Amino acid sequence: MNLSLGYNFGILAAVLVGALVGLGIIALLFRLKIMDLTFDERQERARGQAYKYGFWTLMACLLLYGFSDMVLGRWCDVIAGVMLCAGVALVMFASVCIVKDAYLSLKEKPRTIMILLTVVGSLNLAIGIMNWKNGRVVRDGILTFGAANGICGLMVLVILVVYVVNHLLAKREDAE
Repeated sequence: MNLSLGYNFGILAAVLVGALVGLGIIALLFRLKIMDLTFDERQERARGQAYKYGFWTLMACLLLYGFSDMVLGRWCDVIAGVMLCAGVALVMFASVCIVKDAYLSLKEKPRTIMILLTVVGSLNLAIGIMNWKNGRVVRDGILTFGAANGICGLMVLVILVVYVVNHLLAKREDAE
């Protein structure tokens, strides 16, 4: 599957534009005080543990990806494989943070974060579905870069589900 130089530059430009838009949104969220990374000592310690679990999960996923490529042959392109590994590691990090009540800073509101996760996850899934319908996700039996949005969407929605379940369980415990 040889792609033209122009196509590859187009993909690179799209990734860079996406990254710039993402950074702009994050800067706007900080400016509007929706995101504020002020954590207490307990949260910092829990986030450190979550980083450790996320790191080791990433290492394990990368090894599994490498071994699967050796044993099964090429089943996905490099970017798709890396996105899968990063997605699993980020879900692990976020899940540990959520369970240990270290996901939100002291000044962030759960409802705002849930809405943000819903919007980001849904948009990425919608783009992933469009990529699937247009045949950009699998080419010649190989998972391609076109799966990246779907992977990100699923990752964000899994984090949202963990967050909502944890939030509901915490409310139930407070009520008892």
